[in-house]
Formats: sequence, structure tokens, C-alpha cells
Amino acid sequence: MGDKKTKKIVIVESPKKAREIQKFLGKEYSVKATIGHFKDLPEKEMGVDLKTFKPKFVIKSKNHRKMLSEVKKLAENAEVYIATDPDREGYAIGYFMYEELKKKAKDIKRAEFHEITEKHVKDIIKKAPKFEQTNFGLFDAFLGRRVGDRIVGYTLSPIASKEIGGRFSVGRVQSPAVRLIVEREREIQQFKPTPYYVLTAILKKDDTQFVSYYEKQRLEDKELAKKIYEGIKTVRQAVVKDIKKKEVKQSPKPPFTTSSLQQTANSQLRFAPEKTMMLAQDLFENGLITYHRTDSVRISKEALTGIRKFIEKSFGKEYLPSKTRVYRSKNTQADAHEAIRITNFVDLDTQRKLVSEKGLTEDHFKLLKLIYQRTIASQMKDAVYDRTTALFDIGGYVFKTTGSVLKFDGYKKVYNIEDKEETQRLPDLKKGETVEKVDQKLEEKWTKPPGRYTEGSLVRKLEELGIGRPSTYATIIKTIKDRGYVVKEGGSLRPTEAAYHLIDYLNGKYNWVIDYDFTRRMEEFLDAVEEKKKDWKEFVEELYRKSVEGAKNVISKKMKDYALDLAKKHGKDISDIIDDPEKLKEFIDQHKETKPSEKQIAYARSLSEKTGLELPEDVLQDKEKIKRWINKAKKEAMKSYKLSEKQKAVLIKNGKEDLIDKPEKALKWLEMYFRKRRKK
Repeated sequence: MGDKKTKKIVIVESPKKAREIQKFLGKEYSVKATIGHFKDLPEKEMGVDLKTFKPKFVIKSKNHRKMLSEVKKLAENAEVYIATDPDREGYAIGYFMYEELKKKAKDIKRAEFHEITEKHVKDIIKKAPKFEQTNFGLFDAFLGRRVGDRIVGYTLSPIASKEIGGRFSVGRVQSPAVRLIVEREREIQQFKPTPYYVLTAILKKDDTQFVSYYEKQRLEDKELAKKIYEGIKTVRQAVVKDIKKKEVKQSPKPPFTTSSLQQTANSQLRFAPEKTMMLAQDLFENGLITYHRTDSVRISKEALTGIRKFIEKSFGKEYLPSKTRVYRSKNTQADAHEAIRITNFVDLDTQRKLVSEKGLTEDHFKLLKLIYQRTIASQMKDAVYDRTTALFDIGGYVFKTTGSVLKFDGYKKVYNIEDKEETQRLPDLKKGETVEKVDQKLEEKWTKPPGRYTEGSLVRKLEELGIGRPSTYATIIKTIKDRGYVVKEGGSLRPTEAAYHLIDYLNGKYNWVIDYDFTRRMEEFLDAVEEKKKDWKEFVEELYRKSVEGAKNVISKKMKDYALDLAKKHGKDISDIIDDPEKLKEFIDQHKETKPSEKQIAYARSLSEKTGLELPEDVLQDKEKIKRWINKAKKEAMKSYKLSEKQKAVLIKNGKEDLIDKPEKALKWLEMYFRKRRKK
């Protein structure tokens, strides 16, 4: 490129998105991908200065480092458009990029693509504001979340692991989610089913049979139920006491948000939330749907026009309401975004073609079909039913029946998945007339415990409690499955043993971590940070204070068990000091065994023979000394240690042949390898 023309660089997260956008923008632009988050807190350490809360962000990998130096070269004197995703995480990636390039580039702008379509991309590039004029509050909210979560996890996970015994991880948002599942399981375990009775009479007029229920549909009293049953047994007729007919309308649901999409895809398609998000990411990057992380139900004016034209053309005028339907989002902030909707207003066959042209799968099409149905239905007319309710007198008892007839299908022509209207056809009935009673039934039923959460209903619950945000629901659920707190059984989630241990422990010691209300307030605090009304450091400070307060008096399970053993041995009662670390340590120091065990002595003697090292008498009398001597002797023994052929074979098979000349390292690795095998 000549110097006369300023270079134009567009930066997005994913290579696939980069390719799509490159097609739209042509040669004049160079579109580059950051490959997700290219900077993050270090993996092996806290990475946060606990006095100032200043985080230390590092470049995540060699690949990211290579990408960054390429982009920096390209950006020299260029016009840069940072077009990472339009949410907090996307903005943070963009902000890191802005920091890296602001001294090099001629100009940096912020472009937010809500859909990857040619017209939209070109419009947004034209109107892109300078990066300096965007809301840095988004980055501060990201900082608060990332640093706060890191402090909680890094401070409390080791403590929990030590005190419970085992490997446990504590998370600001994952732990409340585990608590929900544990509490539901306990409700189910404690549930006592009670019986109730349902009484029905089968009635008939002309050739139509229909069911009617005793006016109280659930009877708790068995004797009363039997009495009524006997009372109507011999009656052959029912008299119409009252009849009401009315027209009932059913409105379509609003278009999808992240949460409602995850719930519906889970119940209808059995997709886990993280699968739904992966498929949606692909559909978004290929320009088939709008951005998939949103809690808005708004649809843009242009899109509404497109949807309405499509409805009129495909289904006819009678399916189109005279005015567009307007849906309001629960929180006002959400409305900067749109709902999740299709971007091409074409029929399903054409949508299927688009999916296969882009090289996507059947599952992608299933999800797109759901989004297509919900988008179109949300702008169609109500479904209309004629509902009839009739009351009958049967032997002096009142029975009731309802029936509905679908008069106009409306939006259900496209989206008839979730709501079912009872559709029992009733004959034409008039007040005062008599119909035949054919049969009656008395059934004993039992109350059922609440159901376990599915991934979909857990998302709904998290949203209801204000825990997590659209971009995090799927990650929360994936994390608690990966960490082994929850397993999927059938379609539902069951807590593991570890989940009970964790929740009981946190409940006793760090209740705030799993307090739903506190977690919700923290999310609201971050929203306020995003709106520049609060300072992110305040958020982190509170989490740090709460985490550290409890960390002062940590007594590990090992220490407790050891002290209790000693107390038993010496016939002492230590219940009053068991939670006092200072006193407990004193007690252990006074009563601990200083003599080595028989096993230790025998082991030391055999090492002495093997290595020819002298084993002095005072070492055999002192537990600490013998430990140190054994470690020294083991190192000595290692120098002449020969690995067996079998051990060498395992190393070679696993690509670890470089350890064959380092017996000490080799044995460590082998021990770990076999431990993992045993676990499996």
C-alpha cells in the first residue's frame, strides 16, 4: 500500500469473523483477529497487588504474542477500528488492544457489530466514534469482576481445601449455583409424599364424550371423596347448571434473550447452555443471527419492517397485527442491544440453504430454526380460542368441564412449542338440558417432590436471583460440571458428595460467598461501575476484606485430626480449644510424639545399608532428625538408581524419554502418572 492512502485496520476476536468482515470491506481494509482474550491474569499466581489491587495482566500464549507484534506493525500510522464484541468482555479485549496501539496508530475508533451483515458492518464503520469517547466504565466493570473473582478464588480455595480435606474451589458466582442444586436435592430428600384424590365423571351428548371434574379438583379427604363417588355411582344423568362461552387470546412470547434461548434450547433440543452458546457464536459470526449475548427483547425498526414484510408475503395479511408489537426489557441498560433474532428474513428452506453454504451442521440449523420461529412469531397476531366452561349437577354435586377450540392459529402457525391450551371438544350445550353420564372414576394420586434443576431451569433461576449475566450463565454451569460439583443425570443436575461438603463448609464459615442476595448486589454494583456511578476498587476491596477476615484462623483438617488423635492417646478433652489455632498448636507441640515410628527406623536402616551412609544413634531417637536423614539418604540412593525396563517403557510411550537419565524426576513423574490411572 502506498503511503498516500492511510491503512485501515479492523480488529475482531475470531478468525472466522475476520474472514466474513474482510469479504464485506474489501482490499482497502485489513481485518485481524485477537484470537479471544490475548491478555489475562497469570495462571500460576494471584497476579494482583493486594495493597493497591493493581492487576498484572500478561500475554496468554506464544501465538498471542506473535499476533500482537503483527498487529502493532500494521497499525503504524494506520486508522484502527477496534470491533471486538459489544459486551464487557469484548470491550476489555478492545481496551487492551487500544492500550497497545494508541502510541502507534494515527487514529483508533470503536466499532460495535450487532450482526455480521454487509450493510450493518459498513454502516457501523462509517459512524464509528473515537475509542477515547467510548464508555471506559465497561473496562472498569470487567476489572472489578476479574480481579474480585481472582481474589476470592485464590484466597478461599486453598483454605477450603485445607479445612475440608481434598481439592475444593470456591467461586464468587459458581458457589451460589452449587448451593441452589444442593438445596434442591435436600428438599427432594426431605419431601414426604401425601395422597390426594381426583374424581371425574365421563359425560356424553349425541356422539361426543367428554370429561368433567368434581369442582374441587384435589380432595385431601379420602372419606369425603369416597362418599361423593358412591353418591354419583348410580346417577345416570347430569344437568347443565351453567354455561359460559368466551373468546380467549394468547399472545406470542417476546424474541429471545441469551437466557430464554438457553432455556428453550435446553428443554426443546436438549442442548446444554455451553453448546447453545457455541452454536450461536457460529451463527452470529456467519451473519445468520444478531449478537447472542444480550438481555434485551428489543428489535430494531429496520428489522421490524423486514419481519412484517416477510409475514405478509409468507402467511398473508390476516396474520399481521395492524401495529408492530413492542417488547420492553426488564432493565433499561439492556436496550443498547437488540434481542437475538434472524438477520435474513427468508423462509426455513432458504435458512437451511444458508446454513449448509456456510459449512455449518444440522445442530446449527436446529438452533437457527428455533430463533427463526421465535423472531417471526413475536410479530404475528394472537392465537384465538373459543373457551367454554360448563357446570353440571350430578346427584346434587357440582362437576365442571372446560373445552377450547382453536378459532384462529395466529402466531402458533410458526411457533407452537411451549404453550398448550386444553383442547377438549365439547358438544353444543344449553343451560338446563340433561346429558348422559357414562362412567365415573376415583383416583388416588400422590404429591410429588420438586424436580431437580435442568440446565435450562438453572439458568432461569440464576437470572431470577440476579446472579451472573448473559455472558456468564453458560460458563457458570460448565464450571460446576467440570469441577465435579454437579453431574448430569438424564436431563437434570444432581450434586456430588463434594458439593455437599463445600456448601456445608461455606455455610458455616463464609456464608457471604453463597448468599444469593449478596451475590446479586455485587452484580448490581458492577452494573453501576459500568455506568461510572461506582468505583471498581471498592468492589474488590469488599471481597478482599471478607475473604481475608476468615482466613486468619485457618486450622487444616489434618491438624485437627492429629490433635484429636493425640488428645485420645493422652486422655485429654480439647473441645474448648479445637477452633483456636494458637492454643491448638501449643497443645500439639506439648504432646506430639518425638520418637520415630518402627517403620521409619526400619526404612532408615535399609537406606543406610544400600548407600553406606552412617546412621548416628541420636538420629534414631528423634522424629525430625530421622526425616531429614532419610531425605538426604534418598538423594544419595537416587544417584545410583536404575530404572526398570517397564518404567522406561512407560516413559517412552508417553514421550518422556528425556527423563530416563534423571531417575529422581522420572520417579516423581511415574508416581503421578500411576496415581491418575488409579483414579480413573
